[in-house]
Amino acid sequence: MSSHVLAKNAGADALQIAKLFNVDGWVCVVTGGGTGLGLTTAIALAANGAKVYITGRRAEVLQQAVETATPKSGNGSVHAVQGDAATKEGIEKMVTEISSKEKYINVLINNHGVSQGNPDITSCPQTPEGLSQQMYSDTFERWLDTYRINTASYFFTSFAFLPLLAKAKTEGGAVEPGNILNISSMSGITKTSQRGQFNYNAGKAATISLSHQLATEFARRDLGVRVNTIAPGYFPSGMTDTTTSDAGGKEAFKKDWGIPFGRPGNAVDYAQCVISTITNQYVTGAEIVIDGAWLLESAF
Repeated sequence: MSSHVLAKNAGADALQIAKLFNVDGWVCVVTGGGTGLGLTTAIALAANGAKVYITGRRAEVLQQAVETATPKSGNGSVHAVQGDAATKEGIEKMVTEISSKEKYINVLINNHGVSQGNPDITSCPQTPEGLSQQMYSDTFERWLDTYRINTASYFFTSFAFLPLLAKAKTEGGAVEPGNILNISSMSGITKTSQRGQFNYNAGKAATISLSHQLATEFARRDLGVRVNTIAPGYFPSGMTDTTTSDAGGKEAFKKDWGIPFGRPGNAVDYAQCVISTITNQYVTGAEIVIDGAWLLESAF
């Protein structure tokens, strides 16, 4: 099919920006939506007419987020659902509460996560003995907890919400069933440990692998539920403190973070990536890196 025929079949109206990325009326779930990139996601979706359920462990944080993210005009809205997505009990609580209000959801954005800290591989003698002593001081508990929250919980949350996602088409009248967007990290792609955060990086690499597997297994069964993952780089958040570099400006970001663009990502960068990914009905199994530095691994 030629590009001329493709354009003709689509029609000019369908190719308008407002329709290409339309989430007006969508029902969305954003886990860990009370802070950081989850809150940015909720604000962007609600600002464009979506009904957004944000989840998290802390009721007071969620309520503050609702006040921040609720648009002053338009159809969009934000609603808090307290629940710990890293436990089956918490996931079931979220699904039960949302199911009591909605017949379907259009997108599940697994955003919750944690960085547990780690021994700094650069702060010890760079000898076999020094490295062994420093890195062996880490704990199994920290590794397993990081994996439980950042990866395993995405598996359980995805399957728990799968029936509601499927109903977006059968009961919600949408063109396709709902889709899943898993938030991983450029740390799951880089080949360095970023000064020793092996547990976090390995867990995020597992999240990317999980997303590929879910996309493939859902496609094999003709469920129509797309699964993609975004791997963010350096965005200001609770996990990434850029304060010192902010004060130093563009050159500081180049030096401290290895970002050739000389700045961290911002809300516009992130919202563009999220909305374009969840609305593109021909994208599944993709890992989308949104970072200005990850190719320069030697900087880390």
